[in-house]
Amino acid sequence: MNPFEIRAQLLEQSADYLKQQHALNTEFARKAFDELLKQGHKVQADYKEYMPAMFTFDDVITQATKLYGFVKDAK
Repeated sequence: MNPFEIRAQLLEQSADYLKQQHALNTEFARKAFDELLKQGHKVQADYKEYMPAMFTFDDVITQATKLYGFVKDAK
């Protein structure tokens, strides 16, 4: 595998990781918000407050850099 393929794979793995994290955080936020609604503590207008922000391309690069550091520093 050449360096370009390694980088491409790291970017793909980073994006997949962040997608999974976002999906888990979104599901958790929905469940928490739904429970608060049932208890009468919140209204639908507060929904956005609980939803996690979608990751950015910079977040993917940061995650890929972390993964690359692990690979680069492995002995």
